[in-house]
Amino acid sequence: MKKGKVFTKTHIGLVVMVLALGAAVWLNMKFSSEKYLGEATYVNGGSSAVETGAKAESEDYFETAKKDREKAKTDAEELITETLKKSPLTDKEKQEAVLLTKELASRIESESNIETLLKAKGFPKALAVLGDKNITVIVKSDGLTTAQTLQIQDIVTGETKIPLGNIKIVVVK
Repeated sequence: MKKGKVFTKTHIGLVVMVLALGAAVWLNMKFSSEKYLGEATYVNGGSSAVETGAKAESEDYFETAKKDREKAKTDAEELITETLKKSPLTDKEKQEAVLLTKELASRIESESNIETLLKAKGFPKALAVLGDKNITVIVKSDGLTTAQTLQIQDIVTGETKIPLGNIKIVVVK
């Protein structure tokens, strides 16, 4: 490395990958947990259920949100893969890139498992959006009972290590 050179092309590439991944997660959370004026969502830290509602703009809200999420994640994966192929990386930089890829794959798997388990528990439409320290679960329902809220929380805590206070449940009618 030349004297006085702080950042190399590979460092810049890794920073761009991390920013792209962060942007993908942020966009995913923004578009899948949007609230409308006068409507509320809740974060349930206890065991009581609080009903809320968020009206979907169209019937295919869940499909659109899932497609948007998949596109953002695919873009982030492609950026990581391209950077790994194009630029010569040190072993440490390769390990960081592999770690980012594993984290992304783990999130995708957890979201998919949660959505599948929610469908098995009787929620016909479900969407899980996993963040670094929190999760938003969007379900189609006319209202949740305490038992249903506890089922959702149990599924989320079983699949992730997210505490109950960081689980946000949004009901779409």
